[in-house]
Amino acid sequence: MRLLDRYLTWTFWRVFLGALLMFTIGVVALDFVGRVDYFMRDEIIAGTYAESWSRFKIIAMFYAAYLPLVLKEVIPFVSVAASLLTVSSVLGRNEVFPVVAAGVSMRRLFVPVFLGAAIVSVGHLAFQEYVVPQLGREQIALKRFFQGSRAQGAEFIEHIRDGKGTVTRARYYSFAHGTLEDVTLMRPWGDGGFERWDIPIVAPNAEGDGWIAPEGATVEPAGVETVAQPRPPGVAVHLGVAPADVEALVSRQGTAELSFGELKALAAKFPERRHLRVDLHKQFARPLSSFALVLCSVPVLLSAGRSVFWGSTIGFAISAAYYFMDIFFTSAGARGDLPVVFCAYFPVAMLLSFGLARLLTLRT
Repeated sequence: MRLLDRYLTWTFWRVFLGALLMFTIGVVALDFVGRVDYFMRDEIIAGTYAESWSRFKIIAMFYAAYLPLVLKEVIPFVSVAASLLTVSSVLGRNEVFPVVAAGVSMRRLFVPVFLGAAIVSVGHLAFQEYVVPQLGREQIALKRFFQGSRAQGAEFIEHIRDGKGTVTRARYYSFAHGTLEDVTLMRPWGDGGFERWDIPIVAPNAEGDGWIAPEGATVEPAGVETVAQPRPPGVAVHLGVAPADVEALVSRQGTAELSFGELKALAAKFPERRHLRVDLHKQFARPLSSFALVLCSVPVLLSAGRSVFWGSTIGFAISAAYYFMDIFFTSAGARGDLPVVFCAYFPVAMLLSFGLARLLTLRT
């Protein structure tokens, strides 16, 4: 069996890397076609970056920030595609039936495929924990700057609370610059009073760990008989929330580049944001789905026997069903319709249960 194990292992990884490469090329090509007019504008160099930078370097930096976040979401589907193509190629060349006739079960024969899917799951977890966060928020801001005709910010921002009574309301948040506009800040002051700040623009400070008001602010101290007092441009503003936290709270994409520890700290700081807890649990559920999809799809393909086309079609249909089910339960968990842990793990648990049942009942 060692020769067969090496053969199937080599086939799986060759197909996996080929599928990953083809998908990456396809995503870049399609996305570039949609943005080519914007990339050709001179202002993307003269307006934001040093003119000595080449246009190619700017485009390369954009996709360096863009692709890892996309691959983080699609690795499970590349894994199941590699598994189905590996099994299909073996079935198509009639290489399975002589082995089965020799007394080797199909469950044992395709152990290298399941082992490869398990390795992909572990690698996926390490990738999103150690590689994706290294992109940094500067690259994420670069990605959002090159949105072409898409929205450059978020409106109707939900109130931001620091857990100590400070409430921040803003009309607009700029993805490109990380600034809040038309801000009203209410801070606890004294016995039941609030200090109110009205600020045109709030921007991150030079260190990136706090806020300033570049155009100044107007402050109304707590009390019955008070007069609003102006503050000079550049005054420090204490929102009680770091710029990085606001980025993650305002934009759901902001949590995509966070590690498990960072996301856990953010969820603990803002317990009322249920979507943060859903994303926290999905840090484990998403990589596990790579193995679950393979465990579910391969037995279906093997049950189809020589009907490779229909078996593969059903396998990809299972992947699509999981994708839509994951979206549904993620939304339900964020809205509070269902428990957070249930919504994060239920789709994967269903796949694992169904796949294990199909594998154990597979006729070999």
